[in-house]
Amino acid sequence: MMKPYREIVKITEPMRKIQEQWAEQSRTIQKAIEPTLELQKKLTEPLKEFQKSFENINRIYASIPKFQNPFLEHLETFKEIGERLKEYAKKTPEYFLLIAQHGWFIDLESDLNFPSRVANNIQENKVDVANELLIDYYKKNVGEIFESLIKRHYNRREILERIKNSFEEGNYTLLIPTALTQVDGICFDFTKKKFFIKEKKDKKYKFLPEVIAELEKSAGNFLELYLSPLQNQTPIMAREQDIGKFPCKLNRHEILHGIRTDYGTEVNSLKVISLLKYVSDLLTDLDNKTLSTTKNIVHLADSTKI
Repeated sequence: MMKPYREIVKITEPMRKIQEQWAEQSRTIQKAIEPTLELQKKLTEPLKEFQKSFENINRIYASIPKFQNPFLEHLETFKEIGERLKEYAKKTPEYFLLIAQHGWFIDLESDLNFPSRVANNIQENKVDVANELLIDYYKKNVGEIFESLIKRHYNRREILERIKNSFEEGNYTLLIPTALTQVDGICFDFTKKKFFIKEKKDKKYKFLPEVIAELEKSAGNFLELYLSPLQNQTPIMAREQDIGKFPCKLNRHEILHGIRTDYGTEVNSLKVISLLKYVSDLLTDLDNKTLSTTKNIVHLADSTKI
């Protein structure tokens, strides 16, 4: 009965010896790595912290698509803003000229959509609505406008303060000629050129302000959008024989030469103040070599929900 057992033992003997060798080797290895195991034990907690940090990094990495998605989702919105800016650049000269032909000049510190609102009403034959928008804007902002003008042109502080006081007192007849002289004066301060002096070309008058050449030479791409009222005829600077072409009859030549006596109205005074501010805006931006007008781009983005 023991024979089969002995046969099995005989057969498995080599395997047993190998197993014993493995056990001995294991004990040797165990003894050799004991310092390592002790170090591992000491590093357990730091390793756990490291693992947590690594897990946090993984979570952040995994969340990156979530940060990207809102941008990707709104690519159409950004494209729309780009299209609106392109349309703004295309339409602004047209809007500024149309408004100037009705006697008004746009404050370059107003909202970017203000010229389009005014011009659209004019184009829809709602001139009264357009005038009300402009009257409301300049009456509300007249204090800030003169504060800005006095700060920019401090050598003219006393005259500008009297113009402001004349408006507040309703003394429009004296305000308008005085303000018109300051338009020329401000241009001369900055460029040694005048606004109401026309350039000659080929022995003929171009009937455009002398200062426009200086503005065109120095203006950046963005500022060029606003020069159309000076690059074309408008009633304030037109010759007497050309005034009938315009819907507005407010003309500097007729006022200063005493031809018209019925110019002294609140609306006309606001129109002249708008011209004074417009010219000051252009020249101040050029002198500072910076375009404060560009800050209003943000309004265009704000008007589009993102």
